[in-house]
Amino acid sequence: MHRSLIAYTWCFLISIFLLNAILGQENTQCGECDESSCQPPRDCLAGLVKDSCNCCYECGKKEGERCGHESLPFEGLGRCGENLQCIVRNDLEDNDPPDAICECDLVRFVCGSDGKTYDNICQLTEARYSRRNGLRAVSSEPCKTPPRIVQWPENVRNISGRYAIMSCEVKAWPVARISWEFNKGHTFAKLPGNNTRIVIQARNGPNIDETTSWLLFLRLTSQEIGTYTCRAENAVGSAISSATVQVIELS
Repeated sequence: MHRSLIAYTWCFLISIFLLNAILGQENTQCGECDESSCQPPRDCLAGLVKDSCNCCYECGKKEGERCGHESLPFEGLGRCGENLQCIVRNDLEDNDPPDAICECDLVRFVCGSDGKTYDNICQLTEARYSRRNGLRAVSSEPCKTPPRIVQWPENVRNISGRYAIMSCEVKAWPVARISWEFNKGHTFAKLPGNNTRIVIQARNGPNIDETTSWLLFLRLTSQEIGTYTCRAENAVGSAISSATVQVIELS
């Protein structure tokens, strides 16, 4: 018991000695801080941070750039800028050397005073420092935008009795409401109506401003021949896109 206590005490003292030596070495490398010798940084898109010696200001590292993490042996990579933190990468191969990059603290959309939606506050910060025109965040959600159909329904041509599908993907904020309409000559109907061969499914995502709707034809017949319209609406506006269905009857 007595020997264990002595060994523990020696380990503790050695640890203190090594820590002081490391700190002393860092202080020796940095030297005394003379702020008058600091060069003013320019064109910093992620704000200003202190250098590794906590003396001069330098440009903070931007989102996605390499940074100096306390658990890694690399020096001089710099510190992350505003609203960013240095994260050790976990997507590397087994043989790759360890690395760290700057990631944004808040991973959510923001609406800028310029009416543009930014993926996060860090990207807005870069734009703000780049333009220097008073850009600011006005809300912590996408900017209000009318629906925009980014994947429109495509024409269908298939054999009678077969299965078919149309899809309609929309970006909008607030999230768009998607409906389907059927037109054939003077016939107009909102779907699915009474047609048991048609099913409508919808899903939000993957981004919060995206919605996708699918029009499923469980069994095509001549009654499904016509034009199908995807209609997307929200409080800001609307958008439509149409496609046709042709059914081939085999004799």
